[in-house]
Amino acid sequence: HRGFLTLCHSASYCCFAGLELFRDGWSPAKRTTPLRDYAIVAVFCFLSVFLANASLGYIQYSTRVMVKCLKPLPTMALSRIMLGRERAAYGVWEYVGALVLGLGLATATLDGADFAGGEASPRLVLGASLAGLAILADSFVSTFEQCTIFARETRPPPAELVLYTYAMAAFQSFLVFVSSDEPQHAYTFFSANPTLLAKMFCSEIFGYASISMVVRLVAHYGATNAEVAKTARKGVVLFFSLVVIEGKAIKGAQVRGALVFLAGTAVFVEAKRRRKARSSRPRLYQQVSTEGLV
Repeated sequence: HRGFLTLCHSASYCCFAGLELFRDGWSPAKRTTPLRDYAIVAVFCFLSVFLANASLGYIQYSTRVMVKCLKPLPTMALSRIMLGRERAAYGVWEYVGALVLGLGLATATLDGADFAGGEASPRLVLGASLAGLAILADSFVSTFEQCTIFARETRPPPAELVLYTYAMAAFQSFLVFVSSDEPQHAYTFFSANPTLLAKMFCSEIFGYASISMVVRLVAHYGATNAEVAKTARKGVVLFFSLVVIEGKAIKGAQVRGALVFLAGTAVFVEAKRRRKARSSRPRLYQQVSTEGLV
C-alpha cells in the first residue's frame, strides 16, 4: 500500500507543521520563499517517500537501510555540483570516511538482509534500485534546500518549509492514490487491521520531530553534515531495534560493523578538521602579511 502510506506520511507532516506554525503565530503573509522552490522540493520529497515505500515490496527493511547508509556519498557529489567547489570542496579522505562509515553500518545489517546468502535475485536488484533512486531524490532535496532556500538572508522557519512542501506532496500522493486500484485494497486491509492506523500515527509524530531536526541541521551545518548525522542516527536505531525491540543477541556482523562504522566516522571528522585547518591558513597568512606592511 505504498500510495496510501505516502499519502498518510505527507498529510500528517503537513498537519503537524501547520499546528506548530499556528502555535508560533505565523501567517501565510510572512512567507519569504517562492512557491516555486517549495514545489521543486515537494516533487522530490514525494519521489523519495514513494520510491522508498515501493522498494519494500521487493526487499526487506534491513536491506533498504543498507542502501540508505551510503546516502552521504551522493549528497557530497550533488553538493559539489550544485554549490560549487568553493562551498563544497571535499577531500579524498572525506569521501573515504563517508564510504567506510556507510559500509560499517551496512555490515551491521547484513545478517538479516536479502542477499546475506550471496545471491542477488531480480527482485533484489529492482528493490535496491528503487531504494537507490529514493536516496538520490532525498539527497537532492537537502542539497537544494541548502543552496537555494537557506542561502537567502531571510530563512523560513523549518515548519513553514515542511508545511508547504508536504502539502504539495500530499496533493501529488492523493492523485496517484485515487488514480490506482489501491483505495479498495487499502480499505479492506486497514478495516481488518485498524490498530495499524494508530501505530502509523504514532510513527508519524516521531517522524515529524525527526525531520524538523534534519531541516535545522541542513540550515545550520549543510546537507552533507546532516546526512552524516542521519547515518549515525541509523546506527543507534539499528542497535535499539535489534536489542530492545527484537530481543536479538549481538553477533559478529554487528560488532564488525560497529568497529568499521566508528573508524569511518573518525576518518571523516579528522579529514574535515584538517581541510578546514588548511583552508584557514592562507587567510591567516594574508592577514599577518597585511598587518606587517602597515
